[in-house]
Amino acid sequence: MVRLPPQRANTLLQTLANGVRLLAVPMPHVQSASVGVFVHVGSRDETPVSNGIGHVLEHMAFKGTTTRSVQAINLDAERLGADVNAFTGKDSTGYFMTGLGRHAEPLLRMTADIFLNSTFPENELQRELEVIRQEAIEYEEDPEDASSELLDRAIWGDDPMGMPVIGTVGNIQGFTREDLVRHVQSHYVAEKTVVVAAGNFDVDAWLALAGQLFKAMPGSPDRSVTLPTATAKYVGQPMARRFTQVSQVFLNIAYPVAPEKQDEMPQQRWRLAATLAANLFGGGMSAPLVDTVREQLGLAYTAHATLDIGDIWANFVVHAVTTPDKLDALVAATAEVLRAQAKSIAPVHLERAKNQLTVSRVRAAERTYATMEQAVEELFASACVTPMSEAIAMIDTIQADEVQAVFERMLVNPPALAITGKGASVRTARRLAARLVRGGHPEA
Repeated sequence: MVRLPPQRANTLLQTLANGVRLLAVPMPHVQSASVGVFVHVGSRDETPVSNGIGHVLEHMAFKGTTTRSVQAINLDAERLGADVNAFTGKDSTGYFMTGLGRHAEPLLRMTADIFLNSTFPENELQRELEVIRQEAIEYEEDPEDASSELLDRAIWGDDPMGMPVIGTVGNIQGFTREDLVRHVQSHYVAEKTVVVAAGNFDVDAWLALAGQLFKAMPGSPDRSVTLPTATAKYVGQPMARRFTQVSQVFLNIAYPVAPEKQDEMPQQRWRLAATLAANLFGGGMSAPLVDTVREQLGLAYTAHATLDIGDIWANFVVHAVTTPDKLDALVAATAEVLRAQAKSIAPVHLERAKNQLTVSRVRAAERTYATMEQAVEELFASACVTPMSEAIAMIDTIQADEVQAVFERMLVNPPALAITGKGASVRTARRLAARLVRGGHPEA
């Protein structure tokens, strides 16, 4: 029996009159706290012309506010020993700080200043655009990063979900301060915003301060925000990009795993069942994928499976790295192991996957940022936060047929496949995708 810390049972959620949600997750067994402001907007809210603007905005938010310079922003946080960071994703953007629990209120003031009062100074913008351009070039020239970005296009095609979060070099060079201001006015609105803290802090004082700081945040221009009710249509196509300077091939395979009808199963349960499926298949050295392609066949050093999941979308992803001469055998073996899980789930592997997921949840709950991030993800996905004890109990009740059904459902779809590296070609990608559909058997 895993002994669970009590911190998630006392999660508090309040909604201000303007729609901003305040989320407090007390963790009395720690001494630190993470404070963040998250907004339910990401790269999927962009167009081909504006692709990358959210990532630029995330960078520029730290370059100066109405009362502080970029130097003051950095020094104010570091004087308290706090870590400062931000991220941009497909469906959300976050700004956050982690420090001592007794500093939760000043951390909130600083994060709120960055989120609400950034001025995007023109002189800083030109320098930062060059930095981001260099970052984008690094992604483009790295075959592993390129494989992940190519997989998005293989999954979603030309939909904004298929565009790179970082944007394109051409777009990045052309953004102006006015573009950033318009993006903020359109998307950084009260109804999409969650202000959150997790850790050991004075909850009442923190909530009162959060309410004071965010009560005047404007809502959407038309006083309503339409949140996504359906994700982009899954395309599932093979794609490739050759890199001549490397000797290996980077392989990504994906399948959609969400139920066809979202009401077929409670959302939290199917998300956990899908996560279990990924853990069971490729989540450790003893997992069937890894044991087969690495230990038994020697086809790859790197091979694993994960669940790439957002608010209303989820994809089962297999990642592996091998040499061109072993690529066909690797894909054939992967296909065979996938089909085997769709036929039956070994009890020992279900037990292993459940315990791995339980331990992962427990360890995450001992870290303030991971706890904060998990809570916000659940809030964006289902408008509520599931106590960790309930999630752990649910994991224990998931049956083999539920996990098996994940494999059955996903394998009726054509695979999304992306290969980059030595010898990669669309022709090869198509052949590999066809092999996955046939279950690994050679052509007649």
